[in-house]
Amino acid sequence: MARAPKKKPVVEIKKTDLIIALDFPKGELALKVMKECAGLSVIWKVGSELFLAEGPKWVRDRVREGHRIFLDLKFYDIPNTVMKAALQAQDMGVEMFTLHLAGGPLMIRAVRDELEKRATARKGERRPLILGVSVLTSYDQPTWDDVSFAVGGKASKIPDSVKRLVAQARYWGVDGVVCSPHEIKIVQAADSILYTVVPGIRPKGSKAGDQARVMTPKQAATLGAGAVVVGRPITESKAPRAMVEKVLKELDTPIGMPVKEV
Repeated sequence: MARAPKKKPVVEIKKTDLIIALDFPKGELALKVMKECAGLSVIWKVGSELFLAEGPKWVRDRVREGHRIFLDLKFYDIPNTVMKAALQAQDMGVEMFTLHLAGGPLMIRAVRDELEKRATARKGERRPLILGVSVLTSYDQPTWDDVSFAVGGKASKIPDSVKRLVAQARYWGVDGVVCSPHEIKIVQAADSILYTVVPGIRPKGSKAGDQARVMTPKQAATLGAGAVVVGRPITESKAPRAMVEKVLKELDTPIGMPVKEV
């Protein structure tokens, strides 16, 4: 009897979102990039510089225009203060925002509870995703040694610190975490449900800049990143749209495919 042909292994297909960091001192510069990339499937990240330059109205206007906005202000304060800031983010209509996991369970639960309460009161209005920041991608190990020693009395390896921070993160109330591409597997092992937002992404040939732990879009997508953040390689490019299209093509990568390190 002839043997049945072996079935090819099923490769998981999972979409990785592209977040573009609008690190500009003026809204008009950000709008120029947004206009050039009109119609492309991206999320726009508004950080401290642009937000302080233009304010909440600028963000609300972009949301009204149909743009998906990620507010990256990394809230970190006493629970009541952060909770009230999060409600402002919810009122702006942003899709997601960040807070520091180091703020702890009381701070994060206060945010989650109030966002849920307001969403329910507004008849099921969708609340923004809460993203917890673990260890900033600008840290290399020697620098983190200094910081972790100052906080805890002994140096800690970055992967160990990330693992401890994310282990209870979803139970504290976050929906996802911000982590280096090199910590994606650590986060997935700790909690596979968490949505991973990954900065420190540089297309092949781009300069690392102030990012210490970097990876290409394709590498991060292969590891299963929920979203990757790309800034200057796109916004400082002479052809931003072409660069975005290139990155989106890289992100169309099935999980599990081998990708060489660069």
